[in-house]
Amino acid sequence: MAERTLRVAVVGGGMFFDEVIGSALMDFERYGIAPYLGDIGQGRLAREVADVAVEFVAIGTHSPRRGTAERICEWYREGVPSSGVRPFYGDCVWEEITEEAQPDVLIVATPDDLHYPPIVHALAEGLDVITEKPLCLQLAQADEIIAAADAAERIVSCDMHKRYDPMNVKLFRDLLPRMGEVNYVRAVLEEPLEVSTEVFKWAARSNPFSYVGCHWTDVVHHYLGVRPVSVHATGQKNLLASWTDPESGEARPIDTFDSIQVKVTYDSGMEALYVNAWINPADFEGPVNQEIKVFCTRGSAFMDQQDRGLRYCITGEGSRTTNPFFNGRTPAYERFDEMKGYGKDSLTAGFSAIMRRRFMGADLDELAPEYPTAASQRPTVALVDAAQQVADANLAHTRAGRGSPVTAFLGGGGIEIRDPLA
Repeated sequence: MAERTLRVAVVGGGMFFDEVIGSALMDFERYGIAPYLGDIGQGRLAREVADVAVEFVAIGTHSPRRGTAERICEWYREGVPSSGVRPFYGDCVWEEITEEAQPDVLIVATPDDLHYPPIVHALAEGLDVITEKPLCLQLAQADEIIAAADAAERIVSCDMHKRYDPMNVKLFRDLLPRMGEVNYVRAVLEEPLEVSTEVFKWAARSNPFSYVGCHWTDVVHHYLGVRPVSVHATGQKNLLASWTDPESGEARPIDTFDSIQVKVTYDSGMEALYVNAWINPADFEGPVNQEIKVFCTRGSAFMDQQDRGLRYCITGEGSRTTNPFFNGRTPAYERFDEMKGYGKDSLTAGFSAIMRRRFMGADLDELAPEYPTAASQRPTVALVDAAQQVADANLAHTRAGRGSPVTAFLGGGGIEIRDPLA
């Protein structure tokens, strides 16, 4: 074992573990993070962390019924035969993992509404954390996480990988500084129907803005340095609220928004409209539909995922576009190819910060600009929390024939719901 080893555990073995986390961990354990630092502008640090080993020690999921954790361990050992990763199960599986596996880092890939409990537990036990987005769903929880991380002097890195999308880096770092004042932003991210009806069993405990809209809000906040002051949100509950399983014919209503539109006014006077859904039919050509339009006083820019994707058509599979920027594969000499893409880059940034903090004594304030901190996620969580409340209230008013008059004011630091008809 290397003298400097980072022991890593994961809670949650679903889609994002399969698509990104598992393969990234396999690369980190086989080669360290040094080979990937140049992708996030930290190549200068490669020598400093080259000897730090990453060891995947535990995977925890909710129920042993499907044997998900065991299957993950078996798959992982195919790429890392020496791995000692162990499976764990339970309602609060993170508690057993921290006690028995004794990790240094907990990666939280649980459902949206279950990020908060394992994060605060891990911080109380002295662990660093890398969590999937959003940080949490309630502003009060975000404040608790931020305070706990500060008190423990530990890192909480949120996987906001769209910060690292090369198209966004080009747009916000290169083009926008030459385009004058930003007047408005329109950002779209729409997920396939299978996400809300099949992949996730917890869709009723979240909504499409919380799940994916937070990516765009983080990009806007991070690169433009703006803070939200006012929110108006509306949404539609049609398809999912009356959902019937197409195979069994069984009625299985899912009480969540099909689609949601969140309009935000920022402290700069800029407006943004975030449009999100998770009912795109299977016939849609791409895994997601995503785009962003930025309109400024001296120019505008538009990025569409399908326009920069790889289009293909295969008999029996239909026409599709794919996004190799997110999680492509790089041919390797060993059996398992290496993963590349901005999905991995965000994880690399979190690991880099944790290693520099633990093994080099780097100051938290010094590290903060180089990864998505918990504190940086407070404005996004405020929007997630406020949008849910406002959209719920406006839907009730709309159904009663009263329009959508409800807004939220965030300028005071908290959430003030303003309903003129209350």
